[in-house]
Amino acid sequence: MFDMEKLRFDPEEGITVREPPGQGYGYWAGGMKAAYDPDTRKFYLFYRQRVPLERGRGGRCAIAESEDGIHFRDIWSATKEDFLANSIEVGCPVKDPAGGWRLYVSYEYAEGDYWRVDVLQGETLADLDVQARRTVMLPQDYGLSFVKDPVVYIVDGRYHVYVCGSPRQRYRVEEDGTIVTIGHDATLLMVSDDGLHFPRARYVFEPTGEGWDGMRARINCLIPMEDGYAVFYDGGAGFYDNYEEWCGLAYSPDGVTFTRLTKEGPWVRSRYGCVRYVYGLRVEDTIYCYYEYTRPDLSHELRVSKIELG
Repeated sequence: MFDMEKLRFDPEEGITVREPPGQGYGYWAGGMKAAYDPDTRKFYLFYRQRVPLERGRGGRCAIAESEDGIHFRDIWSATKEDFLANSIEVGCPVKDPAGGWRLYVSYEYAEGDYWRVDVLQGETLADLDVQARRTVMLPQDYGLSFVKDPVVYIVDGRYHVYVCGSPRQRYRVEEDGTIVTIGHDATLLMVSDDGLHFPRARYVFEPTGEGWDGMRARINCLIPMEDGYAVFYDGGAGFYDNYEEWCGLAYSPDGVTFTRLTKEGPWVRSRYGCVRYVYGLRVEDTIYCYYEYTRPDLSHELRVSKIELG
């Protein structure tokens, strides 16, 4: 297994990529995923901006382009009204092996008040047309109450998508009538030949109900290492942590089985709250870690830290 310390970074020293749209609790810039195009040597970053719940939630998303993975300029954006959404959540850009680009994006559909995943396609990411989107993951199709936060990888020409969904069991009742909570979310893996049809979903990472991360099990990324994958995930101990999750580290030899490595506490966190949605993008021997970071005023900004493996 890889050396854990190779994945250590200090979020306090991260570089700000995007500011939140306001000051104070509930203003966020984050929910990001990134891609690197070796043909053009450019980075692409999806992110969304959110305002407090009472003022509209996740109202805008964007894709930004960069030559160095640190300084970005927006090339595309959309609003929750474009999606007929109550709120926009995580999206993931990916280069289509057949040509062009795709954006898998999750949002809460306003007509049904449930989270789903759609795909947008274009010759470039700047060409994406929200009106031409198509829904590829409906929670009802899998017996779930929600499906969101896609993490997309192309493996041997097939689309492997990790999504956050409702757990198999949120609580249990013991013989004496005691109700014990188990978890609020889990990670499922969906595999498709064309990235448009996902007839099966498999639980691969689930809440344990115990410890600092016991209530949540949301995989944010898989980073290829010499003997498997390093995995950043979000964990939390209660419902409040839905907004202030902490980052954990796990190991997977195959992208299907996962072992938690940070049982004693979070891998990294902000002194003011969360470090969450950590997405590690490996480009040769450098890992670019993008993450939401809680600021002193309790808003979240989008930061990047670099890890040098060489």
